[in-house]
Amino acid sequence: MTHPKILLRQASATIFAALLPCLGGHAQERCQAFNLETLPKREVRAVWLTTLSNLDWPKGYATTQEGIERQKRQLTEILDRYAEANINTVLFQARVRATTTYPSALEPWDRCLTGQEGRAPGYDPLRFAIEECHKRGMEIHAWLATIPCGPWTSLGCRRLRAKGLRLRKLDGAGYLDPSDERVAPYLASVCAELTEKYDIDGIHLDYIRYPEELPKLKTMSHDEGRRNITRIVRAISQQVKCLKPWVKMSCSPIGKRNDLNRYWSRGWNAEEKGCQDVERWMREGWMDQIYPMMYFKG
Repeated sequence: MTHPKILLRQASATIFAALLPCLGGHAQERCQAFNLETLPKREVRAVWLTTLSNLDWPKGYATTQEGIERQKRQLTEILDRYAEANINTVLFQARVRATTTYPSALEPWDRCLTGQEGRAPGYDPLRFAIEECHKRGMEIHAWLATIPCGPWTSLGCRRLRAKGLRLRKLDGAGYLDPSDERVAPYLASVCAELTEKYDIDGIHLDYIRYPEELPKLKTMSHDEGRRNITRIVRAISQQVKCLKPWVKMSCSPIGKRNDLNRYWSRGWNAEEKGCQDVERWMREGWMDQIYPMMYFKG
């Protein structure tokens, strides 16, 4: 049995008044009525439900009707265990590596569902997951891996290069280059598609940072790197909030802002290595929640 990685936090509240000018009439009314400052804070007990390499789900492919029903049954069994453990928020991996677990007009299907890149499973896994989570009173946030694009020869990687986006190759894998100014609006369009099509409760950005070895920061300052990543975060958040202000924005930054004399992270930190200016993202209201990756002793 997969044990959920439970995260506890107190929900932050944000006023979305600054976003009202970009909304239409009915949407403005809904936004004005939905003032998070008036809502009570509550504990969030969240779990990442991983589809990458079929780690958590699915176990088996949907190439037949029987396979589809098996995947659905497996997912409901997982959600039942989460409910028994008092999980109230599911971070469902919807964008894997420039591939998806939902029908997208922008990116191909991930192979985890059928064993073949680009092959549709015969149903909409994300829509099914949303319905089942909401039946159990759980929020569901669409979890996206933002910068990594999978193997260099994979379908998702090839399609991004065909769109003209700049990718960097590292150890046989492709990564979106955050310094390419086309990356921010592209990722924002992916999140807009999810927000418009689905009744999701949040967007969760994973790997919203530079890989450790890229670009080795020899020709780029840390400040420039942080500006590049922040440009992506801002574009996504503003796009999502303009469509549905109540959709929560979150990310999973490296769990240390910077190295400390007493607790050294061997240079693996959010601010300098990953170029994540998380404090600014929270201060500016571009993030409502953070789920730090606390992969450290002490």
